[in-house]
Amino acid sequence: MGLFNRKKDEELPEPTEAEEGPKVDIYTPQMLTKRLLWDMVPCSQVASFLPLMNLVPDSEDVSEMEHRASHERIQRVVPLKDMLDVMTPLVSGITASVMLVNSGIKADEESAIALQRSHAMVVQRALVAVLGNLLEMGIIEYTEGVEFGEQLLG
Repeated sequence: MGLFNRKKDEELPEPTEAEEGPKVDIYTPQMLTKRLLWDMVPCSQVASFLPLMNLVPDSEDVSEMEHRASHERIQRVVPLKDMLDVMTPLVSGITASVMLVNSGIKADEESAIALQRSHAMVVQRALVAVLGNLLEMGIIEYTEGVEFGEQLLG
């Protein structure tokens, strides 16, 4: 299941009245960790990761709200999909290479390529999660008039 097409694959709960209240601008490490987790792993698996990260599971109502909010954050990043498709393999190649060099492991070219490919999914999900959260928080925003050149997007 692709990261940008989760809405097609999952039933989203209906919004509740509580969600229409004021936004809270206080972000604790636990809150941010849960948000990033929701954005990075399949929604159906979030609950199984919470204990591994020493996080307390939310009530069913809060989980439904976080589920919907995750989809909304990911949708905010959709305009960057083409650029992320270009940058993800580059970033995953760099980070996988750094991991190999720093670990002292000598890998043949085939193993290094396999690591880069598997690392690409983690990198893309992390980039989407971070960008989606920064956009939602208003820390970054889209600028009109910015275009991605054809040479970059192929």
